Amino acid sequence: MMKKKPNLTNHGQPWAVPASLALALAAAMVPDASMAAAGDPSQVSFTLSGCKNDGTITLPNAAGKYICADSAYTTGNLGKGWNELDLVPYRVEAKAGNSAPASQTYTVAMLLDNQDAGFLGYDVLSTLTLNTALSSPSCAAPVVTDQLITTGYGGVDQSIYRKATITQAKNTTCVYDTYGRLAIGSHLFPGASLHANLANQALSASGIGSKEVSIPVREISPQELRKDMNAKQNTDQAWNLSKQQTPASISFGDVCDTDAPQPQIVTFRVEWQKIAATPGMVNVTTNIYAKNPAARTITVNVNDKIFKGMTQTTLLNSIDSGEVDVPANTELKVLTHTVALPAEQAGNIGDYLNDLATATYTDKATGIPVPGQSTAQASAQIEQGATSNSTAQITDTESMSGAGLTFSVAQPALGSFANGYLAGVQTVGPVIWNSGIQNGDQQVEFVKTFQLDAKRVTSGVLTDTALLVGSDGFTTQTTPISVNVDSTASVKLGLSKEIPPILTGGEKLDVTFLITRAHDASYQRIETITFAAADPLVKSIQLTGLVPDDYTVVETGSLYYPDPATCGSNCGPTADTGLQAQGSDTRTVSLHLEPDGTITQCAGIATFVNEQVPEEKAKAQVKKLTAPVLADTDPDYNWEFTLTGPGIVGGVNAVAPANGGGVMFEKDGKPVLLDEGIYTVMETIRPNWDLDSATPNNGVDTKVCSFTVNYPLDDAKTFECTFSNTQRGQAKVEKTVSGAPIAADSTNAFTFELREGASVMSNGSILDTQIANAGNLGSIQFTPWLVAGHTYQLCEMVMPGWKTSLTPVFVPNSMTDPLADTSIKCFDFTVGAGETKTIPVDNTPPTGGDARTIGFWRNWASCKKSNGKQEPVLDRTMAKATMPGLQVGSIFLLGNPGNPDVAPDCAKAVSLMSKSSFDGKKMASDPLFGMTAQLVAAEANLTAGSYYCNAVKTAVLNANNLLTKYGFTGNGYTGTLSKADAKLARDLAGLLDNYNNNLPGVCN
Repeated sequence: MMKKKPNLTNHGQPWAVPASLALALAAAMVPDASMAAAGDPSQVSFTLSGCKNDGTITLPNAAGKYICADSAYTTGNLGKGWNELDLVPYRVEAKAGNSAPASQTYTVAMLLDNQDAGFLGYDVLSTLTLNTALSSPSCAAPVVTDQLITTGYGGVDQSIYRKATITQAKNTTCVYDTYGRLAIGSHLFPGASLHANLANQALSASGIGSKEVSIPVREISPQELRKDMNAKQNTDQAWNLSKQQTPASISFGDVCDTDAPQPQIVTFRVEWQKIAATPGMVNVTTNIYAKNPAARTITVNVNDKIFKGMTQTTLLNSIDSGEVDVPANTELKVLTHTVALPAEQAGNIGDYLNDLATATYTDKATGIPVPGQSTAQASAQIEQGATSNSTAQITDTESMSGAGLTFSVAQPALGSFANGYLAGVQTVGPVIWNSGIQNGDQQVEFVKTFQLDAKRVTSGVLTDTALLVGSDGFTTQTTPISVNVDSTASVKLGLSKEIPPILTGGEKLDVTFLITRAHDASYQRIETITFAAADPLVKSIQLTGLVPDDYTVVETGSLYYPDPATCGSNCGPTADTGLQAQGSDTRTVSLHLEPDGTITQCAGIATFVNEQVPEEKAKAQVKKLTAPVLADTDPDYNWEFTLTGPGIVGGVNAVAPANGGGVMFEKDGKPVLLDEGIYTVMETIRPNWDLDSATPNNGVDTKVCSFTVNYPLDDAKTFECTFSNTQRGQAKVEKTVSGAPIAADSTNAFTFELREGASVMSNGSILDTQIANAGNLGSIQFTPWLVAGHTYQLCEMVMPGWKTSLTPVFVPNSMTDPLADTSIKCFDFTVGAGETKTIPVDNTPPTGGDARTIGFWRNWASCKKSNGKQEPVLDRTMAKATMPGLQVGSIFLLGNPGNPDVAPDCAKAVSLMSKSSFDGKKMASDPLFGMTAQLVAAEANLTAGSYYCNAVKTAVLNANNLLTKYGFTGNGYTGTLSKADAKLARDLAGLLDNYNNNLPGVCN
């Protein structure tokens, strides 16, 4: 078992978009509805990187792909080496971790800055292809849309993008390659950088994070043309002079690379040709050079036009070069335009000619047309030629600018150096070379070696010009060639972390670092070193491709993950890891440039070490919360709890005060020290209290505190169990009659029930019954203790004619039982914690109270058939009748005023209200007996003092008249009931039934 788990604290002129291109881009702006529906990625981390080029990258690679070596990819700036028409490689890495779904299909988008303020940036984005060498075996090729256009991402006017739908399993890494083409004119793109972005399918960073790689616009070199031109008249012989170099520019690259900086070599070739001229004609010679700064071969087609004068209005001659492949980083002469023109067309000596060269480009790699073009102009004044320029001399002059940069020139095959320069000696120039007398075509190559004096970031230019002078005064010279020379530096920052041997099994530790830069307040980078039990105790990572600066590294914390096989429900990470620092948690590593651009340290390491905190066992305490809050004089103030678990025999008790602080579980006056394992704490429940919750718990039994001790994670930890209880309450009734207390001599008694679960659909359960009378002065208290906040019912037996102040009330089970006892009026209520709730109830005696149904009168009688303990209310009511009894046609149901609790005709009244004859025969289908049942109840209600109106009285009178008409005897009647009287009987029965049920519409 692991003894210590970690706490890692430390020691220690502008080119606008052509109309043709705009139309093409608009045609591409189509919705991607064909894309299969997919969600957003879940638990997938993404890295977007690009190929960094400091002038040393040439594409395609050996496999014919526009993919760089893996080590060249970076998430930062992509360097100075990418130029117009380059296919810049990018890479998307998707990592689905253990918390990701077993398999998921999601969509992401790759975007490139396309257009802003009328200038193009990237104009092509390739499809995304699976890099099988870097991907997990289960990764599949993505489904990718055509190139699309959207309103610009990140603030530019337009972006081009492709969506990729990816299916990926958990615990896999899938890598995809793509590239973007830098358009003609991209060196004029507004802003400091051209961006590539990764986004979600809605083209936002949500769920993906900010994933961006950029190229500095100011470092992008354009595709260019250079030319020179001369014009002679009245000569029989002319000379042509041209000059070109390979490569077009050089870079010492990253001076922090091993053995850098290395010497760089450029070869210049000067060519001259003796050209037969046509005497009397104007002889014109123009040389056109195409400069390709890209890291790949570019195909160029140059059209050259010669115009009269200084405008492009009178075209004299035109020629095309045809397609010419210009290698990467090369300036190449692609066309020499030589023509003899009649003076009447071209002009005379002293007049001017001008030349316009236009280059268009073909992208053989993508097959996608290249919008835009490059141009170069030159002019020449027609000079008087000589009759002979049989010989010529050529001179070449070159010089160097830039801190720390020098060059040397090897001895060429012909000619000699002037001004004392010695071949092979490093210098900044000028270096002058002379060909001596030349009488025919020839060329010479100058091999120049450039050196950088130290590990220095610098830039400079080598300028070279060649001049030819003919023997009879003919002159021509090349336009100056400028070779750009530069160097860069990228530093490496290492992070090293050492921990003690504290991990076992499947335990894991993540240590997190924050890296910042001294001269860029916005720079922040977070890195994590992960330790598993089988890993070395010292692990490190190296951050490469960083800008030279002073870097500060802060160890911000660590997370410990327990072994999933043993941690049960507590597998979440914790920052309490049981380790302490040796020294500071901050390191500063100086990797900056000096003021002169030199760098003394290209790599540094920030080292952090941790040591284990001395082990101390955990303890446990308990805390008690009650509602209501108790005073310390309350008998329920102190509560007893029992701790059980590994190493504790019989349990350990603690007594905690209500709403006080935590109380430690102790034995022999000392805190109980806990071993590893699962512990529980249980409360000794007090009467009339409810245990609401115990925390923490196991999620199953929420009223038992449960926790797991796991060392060293829990070293010196005090586990606290919190128990919350609510005291039950009681209910009482304060009974008044007509607003006054029950008189001492009153014989009135009022029955109240405490029920639970009663509703119009159910009778519920009767918990207690109490009677308010003169003996208790109407003050009664129910004995049960009630759960706080739970709904109970107070029910009152309200006799006919009486009124109650309870509201709102309902009759239990009245929706399911038509014969439910309507004398029972129930009221919902709750009690608070520890509350004795007083419910005032006032009753008003007859008259004007509610009527009661036939069901009531049958049950509240001395001759009832039910088993209840109802009083003989029917008998007493019959004894009060002002007539000899309750009238039923021509007969009367008699009561006994002398002994009101026993009515002689009680059984007859109950039989009739049961729709039966006196002799027990069921007569429910007979209209007269049905009417009689409601009539007897109505007369009892009227006698008891229930509310009434003329409609009720009239109905009673009409019912009795109808019974008299047919000689009703209680066992039958004479004659046959007519249809009209049968209908009348049913109508009267319905009206009286509504009255007995207190339904609206009878008297109001």
